[in-house]
Amino acid sequence: MATSLEHDPDQVLRALEQNLWEMWSRFGRGEQCALHETDDATWFDTPIPTLPYNAVVRFSPAADTDRRIDALFDHYRRRGMPFVWIVHPSARPLSLADRLLERGLEEAEACPGMSRELDILPPREGPPLGITIAEVTDARNTDSVLELVAWRWSVPDEARRQLTGVTRAFGIGQPEGAVRVWLAQRDGAPVAKIIVQRSGSVAGIYGVATKPEARGQGRARTLTIHALHEARAAGCTRAVLHSTPVALGLYEKLGFRTHGIFRIFAPPGALHL
Repeated sequence: MATSLEHDPDQVLRALEQNLWEMWSRFGRGEQCALHETDDATWFDTPIPTLPYNAVVRFSPAADTDRRIDALFDHYRRRGMPFVWIVHPSARPLSLADRLLERGLEEAEACPGMSRELDILPPREGPPLGITIAEVTDARNTDSVLELVAWRWSVPDEARRQLTGVTRAFGIGQPEGAVRVWLAQRDGAPVAKIIVQRSGSVAGIYGVATKPEARGQGRARTLTIHALHEARAAGCTRAVLHSTPVALGLYEKLGFRTHGIFRIFAPPGALHL
């Protein structure tokens, strides 16, 4: 039987937004980083000069919106950093997307915010021959995660050494941490990953990525099902994620349903999801 959350779209949207805000805010708590929070906005700074490592993730002022928007643009302009702006379902003003376009950003992606309950799940799937799936619990595998992250977001070599400090607040590999990571490896080399951020009873799925040479073999599906079972075993009752349009069909087949759209704005041609 569906829970009351399933019958309350506003609560599902709040779960989607809250989990995303908690996850992305961790970037602002890393080394040489800064997290800025007011009652109606959240944005963060990191020293990594590529996207999406500087971002506005929450924005809903009741008044003086143009001045507030311009102040954020000026903030990143002074730092000489490109930034992304996430227009979440409860963002205000309703014309926020148009105002970002007027200031020179483009819509890089419209990501469906998806959710499903964890009471009944597809059975776990064994990994393909030669592939192992294991949770990240030590420094060696944490380095493997960061290797995949740097590959996924095209972090330049000169900034990769900063990635460890920037992501330290995620607590990857720490027992009982809110963020857990699983790696798929072939012959000891990482080929895919998935990240789960727990917020109360809600598990957020992030960072599902597979290297090109390992695609087309169902690794994203296998990892996602594995992570959902682990989240349920840890006491979570709901999973949320923010899908790319390309992955929408995969998640729908796994029982996820769309509850809102998260629009990502960035400088023209600067972000490739």
